[in-house]
Amino acid sequence: MTKKTYISPFSLAVFDFFLLNISFFAMNYYKRGTFELSPIYVKLLIAFYIIWLFVSLFTKKYHLNSYKSYSDALILFTKSTIFIAYSISLIVVMLGLIAFSRLHIFGTCFLLLFLETTMFSICYVSIGKTRSADMEKADVEEGEKRKLSIFLLSSDFLLVTLLFFLMNYYKRGSFSLSPEYEKLLLLIYGLWFFTSFITNKFDRRNFQNIYYAVAPCVKAMILMVGTMSLLIFAFRLLYFSRLYIFGSFLMLIMVESVLYYLYFVFGLNREIERDIESVEEVKTLMEQKELPLEIDIEDIRSRLIKPIKGELEERYLKPYPWLFDFIDQSLNLSGIIKAETAIMNSGELFHVNLIDDHPIRLLINLHRINDVRWINRYFLEVQKTLVNGGFFVGRADTIDTHKKRLFKKYPKYFRELFYAFHFILFRLWPKLPGIKKVFFAITKGNNRIISRAEVLGRLYFCGLKVIAEKEMENSLYFIAQKSRTPSLDKNPSYGPFVKFERIGSNGRPIYTYKFRTMHPYSEYLQEYVYEKNKLRKGGKIENDFRVTGLGEFMRKRWLDELPMIYNWIKGELQLVGVRPLTVHYLSLYTKDVREMRKKVKPGLIPPFYADLPETFSEICESERRYLQAFLEEPIKTQWVYFWKTFYNIIIKGARSN
Repeated sequence: MTKKTYISPFSLAVFDFFLLNISFFAMNYYKRGTFELSPIYVKLLIAFYIIWLFVSLFTKKYHLNSYKSYSDALILFTKSTIFIAYSISLIVVMLGLIAFSRLHIFGTCFLLLFLETTMFSICYVSIGKTRSADMEKADVEEGEKRKLSIFLLSSDFLLVTLLFFLMNYYKRGSFSLSPEYEKLLLLIYGLWFFTSFITNKFDRRNFQNIYYAVAPCVKAMILMVGTMSLLIFAFRLLYFSRLYIFGSFLMLIMVESVLYYLYFVFGLNREIERDIESVEEVKTLMEQKELPLEIDIEDIRSRLIKPIKGELEERYLKPYPWLFDFIDQSLNLSGIIKAETAIMNSGELFHVNLIDDHPIRLLINLHRINDVRWINRYFLEVQKTLVNGGFFVGRADTIDTHKKRLFKKYPKYFRELFYAFHFILFRLWPKLPGIKKVFFAITKGNNRIISRAEVLGRLYFCGLKVIAEKEMENSLYFIAQKSRTPSLDKNPSYGPFVKFERIGSNGRPIYTYKFRTMHPYSEYLQEYVYEKNKLRKGGKIENDFRVTGLGEFMRKRWLDELPMIYNWIKGELQLVGVRPLTVHYLSLYTKDVREMRKKVKPGLIPPFYADLPETFSEICESERRYLQAFLEEPIKTQWVYFWKTFYNIIIKGARSN
């Protein structure tokens, strides 16, 4: 069996940085006969470092998935080198730094490309056969024919011409061009045609939404600016006005954005509705008929006690067949009648209060809870409205579904930027003290992003047990049942510090303090997550979606447990001892271990790191051995276990997971 070769992205970045330095200093030696840099070229080297870093991150140069084939790697190296050359040229041209050697700059870029290609070729030949089948498979798709918009092409060409002459009038007070600027106009025409062609700027297939429509314009403009900068620097065309050239480009992208927006809204997506054209249609709309005024009480009663399943499928949820299937598979709709059902599409607490004081067994709200200002109040009102055992069907936009929707909405190279902006604005701001008041004052709580764990945890906190959940149509739909009274806990986890109730010695509850590593309200989901995922090696819950990325980092380094030192100072914990557990987790232990746990004070450092058990049964045996030893010789047991854990953690590198 061939051993799988793995190269970390960090190693690739370090090696590529090494190649960049070789290229730069080699060109300096070739030009000046020394490796020593003059002060001005030290600044150039720093510029290379910064641009190399940003270009590498932008092109995902060190993502292993970028190397699907040999040709993909060569294209990636070439693209990143061109971007570096463009960026350096732009800086030189805009700042007027004509003293830099063209051979030094372009030679460094070319030599870097040569070294990268050579080293990758060697690695490809030596370890290329270890790639997975997925990496070997090329995505060969038959391209559709371009749907060229003649209107956009001709309009854009006229814009380029018009803006060029306007800039000429602004600079020289005349529309007539000098011979040199006539050549410049022809050069800009060539750049415009070249960049428009390779970015599919006028292809109507790009018009999924306004962002996809404008994205090729932005790409084409970046290419035009970069290529023009490179040509100016390479051929010393600095006698041309930079304001003239780049001012024309800037105005072009601004006017193009407006043009494409108007075309998208009023041209491409205009829906023409069919008008009423015949006399028969007029009669159908205008004809009035007498209605019977007698009320059939029995008919009304029969409709009210009719099972809701048929009307849900054929009427209320007809536009959402996937949602009906989800509800029908999770609940016995044949046993729920229409009179016991309420369906709404609102994020206002007021509309829940409007439901008459009659038994509700099924409440469906099609509106996402992200727009509800007070989510707990809303869930509590739902809980109060439902009869015992009643069901609530709701919808939420979670972090995962939000990211999927944004990545589908925005084109490549823009979606990461938009997602980061949205995450900061609608995820972080609502949780920051002081700033969150401004957020809610402006947005009224609409559109904020909530994690899946927080949604489900809030349901449990409010007395609603989750019986089903599913991601559909870029939203998380859930079904929760009224199964208990709301929690009386006054301090659910929300801020950076959390306080958890645990079982201490003699079975008395204690409160342990930690830095929060899970999404808010996650503590109410322990039983739910355990029932779904069970335990993995080491005794932790398998695929625990409650843990955040930062929380996982902190757990591996025990940073989250630093506040527990306060429990140790208070005397609630000893240095070495079994972990303080929740009531639910403790119930998983055998009766004899539970009884022994009552006799011993919990500790900061668990015996787990002395034995390193993998399964839950092994953890129980490990704790039984520790407890028995501690009850016989407490001081010796503490001393022995401390040094065992110290050896495993420091020497063997054992970590929490």
